Amino acid sequence: MVVHLLTNKHLNLPPLVPSLTRVDQITALGITFNNILSCGPHVNLITAKAAASLYALKTLKSHGLSGPALWDVARATLLATIY
Repeated sequence: MVVHLLTNKHLNLPPLVPSLTRVDQITALGITFNNILSCGPHVNLITAKAAASLYALKTLKSHGLSGPALWDVARATLLATIY
């Protein structure tokens, strides 16, 4: 991965090394960064996971799960994703 500024329109990339693959984003210590050191991909991933958990919680609630059992499922899925 080559890190660069977003404002740099004429980017001189180093030559490709045949045994290495160049990537646009990397995950380090559980956080995804892109080539301009933005955490945008990480935020998008967490948001998508949280939306899926919320949909599952709504489905469980509509099927009759409530009270402490619903809270236990929320804590195990949604809160675990956010933290």
